[in-house]
Amino acid sequence: MAVEALGKPAGVTCDHVRQGKGCGIYDRRPNACRTFECVWLMDEEMPHRFRPDQTKVVLDQDAKGQWLIARCDPGNPQAWRRAPMYAALKGRARDTWGSGKIVLATAGRRAWLITPGEDIDLGEVDLSAGLRVTERADGSVAVEAGRA
Repeated sequence: MAVEALGKPAGVTCDHVRQGKGCGIYDRRPNACRTFECVWLMDEEMPHRFRPDQTKVVLDQDAKGQWLIARCDPGNPQAWRRAPMYAALKGRARDTWGSGKIVLATAGRRAWLITPGEDIDLGEVDLSAGLRVTERADGSVAVEAGRA
């Protein structure tokens, strides 16, 4: 995720990550890092099996709560496709499809749109530039996204 205070763009590993140890500036990390809570922490009903250290996926939402984003480490970009995460993401896509809410997976700057029928590889995109998802009359999905 982007962290403006650190000059860290989205899709790039933070310079302060210490492999296997976490944040190297934890005691003096910026407010954006201090206040971030993944969906797993926010939802008391979320089962233990969805813990980020178990799934290798951090569940996040956009500011408006319209996007559920499964954020994967670029070194493990397909983590969102493993059970139980994939079934949960597909279920959410089915439950919210047509409501304006969408489900995404990301690894670095690469993103996938998860729909009830298919998973669409969006390639490297700038999600902060917006995303427009349209279902065509034939049921296929058109996606317009900001390019990286």
